[in-house]
Amino acid sequence: MFDWGNCLFAAQIFAAEFIFLYSYPKRSHFWARVVPGVGVLIFLAALYPNIPFDGTFAYQVFQFVKYIAMFAISVAYLAFCFKVKAIALISACVAGYALQHLSYHLMLIVSLTPLLEGVAQRSHILELMVFPITYVCAWATFGRQAAKYEFYKNYDARFIFISIFTMFVCLVINRFSRQSSGLANIYVSLGNSLYAISCCLLALLINLSLNVLSITSAKNKTLERIGYEERRQFEVSKKNREQLNVKYHDLKHVLSLIDSGSNAEVVAQYKKVIEDYDSEVRTGNETVDIVVNEKVDTCRAENISLTFLGDGSLLSFVSQYDIYSLFGNILDNAIEAVMKITDRAKRIISVTIKSQANCVAISAINYFNGGDIKMSGGLPATTKTADVGSHGYGMRSVQLIAQKYGGDVSVRVDGDMFDLTVFLMEPQKRKAAEENG
Repeated sequence: MFDWGNCLFAAQIFAAEFIFLYSYPKRSHFWARVVPGVGVLIFLAALYPNIPFDGTFAYQVFQFVKYIAMFAISVAYLAFCFKVKAIALISACVAGYALQHLSYHLMLIVSLTPLLEGVAQRSHILELMVFPITYVCAWATFGRQAAKYEFYKNYDARFIFISIFTMFVCLVINRFSRQSSGLANIYVSLGNSLYAISCCLLALLINLSLNVLSITSAKNKTLERIGYEERRQFEVSKKNREQLNVKYHDLKHVLSLIDSGSNAEVVAQYKKVIEDYDSEVRTGNETVDIVVNEKVDTCRAENISLTFLGDGSLLSFVSQYDIYSLFGNILDNAIEAVMKITDRAKRIISVTIKSQANCVAISAINYFNGGDIKMSGGLPATTKTADVGSHGYGMRSVQLIAQKYGGDVSVRVDGDMFDLTVFLMEPQKRKAAEENG
C-alpha cells in the first residue's frame, strides 16, 4: 500500500540533514547524485510496509524500527553524495533527525490549539505549515554555525557519541511512553512533546557547542605547533646570520691583504659576494632584517622584485618571534601570489613600515592574477586545494598577532592589486587610548 506519511517523513529527514550538510565538501557530479537519488528514495519510502495501529508494544517497536531504518538509509545515501569522514557525516545527520523530531512534536503541540482543530485532523497539512518555519530557524542558527566553523573537519568520536546517545534516549523513551489518543490524555501528549522537544534541543546544543569547542581547540593547537616551528626556524636563521656577519668581516680583511693585480679573478668573485651582502635590506630591526633578507633571496631566485621602505625600529615593542612570524607569513603569501603572474613587470612586492596615528602600520602590496578573492572571517581564504585542512593558518596567525598588540588587519583589493595592512599599537599608547575611552 502506498503510504504518503512515510514519503513525507523521508522528505523531512533529507531536508533536515541538508540544513547541516549544505556546506560540507561534495563529491563530483554532486547534483546528479542528489536530485534523482533522493527523489527515488523518498518515493520508495512510501512503499515501506505499515501495520494498523493497535496501541500494543509490538506496534511501537515496528514504528521505531521503521523510522530508524529510513534514517539509516538516508545516511548511507548521503555518504555517496558528500566527501567527508563517516563520523562528521553521522554527526550532521543525527542533528538533522533531532531537528525533524523537534519539529514533529512542535507540530503536535500546535495541533492541540482549539483554533486549529479542523486543520489538526489533517496532520500532513499542519506539518507543511510548521516544518518550514522550524527548519528556517534551525538553518539561521545551527546550520550557519556548522558552515562557519566547518564541522566536517571535526573527527572526535567522543562528542558525536554523546549527541547520538542523547537523541537515541529521547526517541526510545518518547516512542514507548505514548498512550492512546483522547481528551483525557491531552496533558500527557503535551508533556511527552515538551519532553521530546527539550531532548532534541539538548542534542542540537551538545552537537553545536562540542563541535565548536573541538574545532577551535584543534585550530589553536595547530597554530601553537606552527608557532613553535617558526621559533625554531628563527633561532636557526639568527644563528646563520651571525655567522655570516663574522665571515663577511673576515672576508673584508682578507681582501685587503690580497694583491688585486695577481689575483684579479678571485678578488672579483669575493667582491661580488660582499656587494650582495652590502645590498641586503637594513631596517633598523635585527629580526626584520633576518626574515626580509631570507625572502629577498627567494625573490631573486623567482625573478621577483621585493622593495622595503620604513623604519624597523618602530617595532621595538614587538617580540622577535612575533616579528618573524608576522613578516614571514605576510611575505610568503605575497610571494605565492606573485609567482603565479607571468607578466614580469608585475612580479613586484612592496613592503612599508610607518607610524600612523597611535599605531605602527605594516603594509604589503602586490599584484595577483585577479578575480574574486574568497574571504573567510574577514581574511582571504586559502587557495590551496590539496590538504585544505592544514592550510589557511598563515593569515589567521597574522590576525592573532595584530590583535595581541591591540591592532587589526585590513585587506583591500583593487583590480589585480592586493593590499594587506597590519596595525600594531605600542603598549603605552594602547593603555592611554583605553584610559581615554
